[in-house]
Amino acid sequence: MRLSIIIPTLNESSHIKNLVNTIKTLDNTEKEILIVDGGSTDDTVAQVKKLAENSSNIRLVENPDKYVSQGFNRAFQLTRGQYISLIGAHSIYPKGYFSTCIQEIESGSCNVAGGRLVHKGDSNIGRAISYCMSSKFGVGDTEFRTMRKKMYVDSVAFAVYHRSVFESAGLLDEELIRNQDDEFHYRLNKAGFRILMLPDLEIIYFVRDSLAKLFSQYYQYGFYKPLVIKKVRSGMRVRHLIPSLFVLYLFTLPIAIFWLWWLIPIIIYTIGAFIYSFFNDAPLKIKMIMPLVFPVLHISYGIGFLAGIRKWLIFK
Repeated sequence: MRLSIIIPTLNESSHIKNLVNTIKTLDNTEKEILIVDGGSTDDTVAQVKKLAENSSNIRLVENPDKYVSQGFNRAFQLTRGQYISLIGAHSIYPKGYFSTCIQEIESGSCNVAGGRLVHKGDSNIGRAISYCMSSKFGVGDTEFRTMRKKMYVDSVAFAVYHRSVFESAGLLDEELIRNQDDEFHYRLNKAGFRILMLPDLEIIYFVRDSLAKLFSQYYQYGFYKPLVIKKVRSGMRVRHLIPSLFVLYLFTLPIAIFWLWWLIPIIIYTIGAFIYSFFNDAPLKIKMIMPLVFPVLHISYGIGFLAGIRKWLIFK
């Protein structure tokens, strides 16, 4: 078997059939698809079983532990592929995605390859979120979200790996519910493996459709990041600290009653949010929402990071 594709799912009945059929036709790579279900309560499992009846290369893997790390590790033991890919169910992949990634790995230029995320939203709020998540002001220097050049990166989404990477570096860390791919990629970088981003391979990624869901998502990203850093200290980046420092600063704003100059950072932040919200090609109705999205991204991550420090570094 050339390629094993692992897809974690939970209540994906409206997407799973189309996703599997699309993946089968992306290229001519010989592939098997392992769908790892974390306890769906809709008819996802029934659909997968029906798909598997018509193809010996489609398999359902039950994941009683629910989370991605445990599900991937369980599925990996069943894979037969020379190459392994972990992909998301809420994304659309371009033609030739897997074959191009494999070609790059086989050329010797890298050990891991993946594309660039193109963020999409289905609602006005979702579209505003997609613009902010593609902005350096929103997510810092996260290359696979903001960069458009072929380059070696710290991490990449929905990657293709040579099997030997896992045999050498191990599987996903099951203590991590979020950021498990970041921790794994930092581990690979530390071990000398090379991760290559191919910007011509544009993966359409559908973002959250509400500010509340976005807050929850980025709170969890922030919450587990200190644990990632504790495990792989070389993964520490300045951008990881800035949101939490910003949150701490916000708590000190009342002292501006005595020292007005203390307002300078929040003024600079507000100007930055305004510039990145209105100086882009988004429709005006989307631009009007973006100044709300940036603080949600930053404050949720910052609060999560501080809570994670308390949980994983101080009282762990």
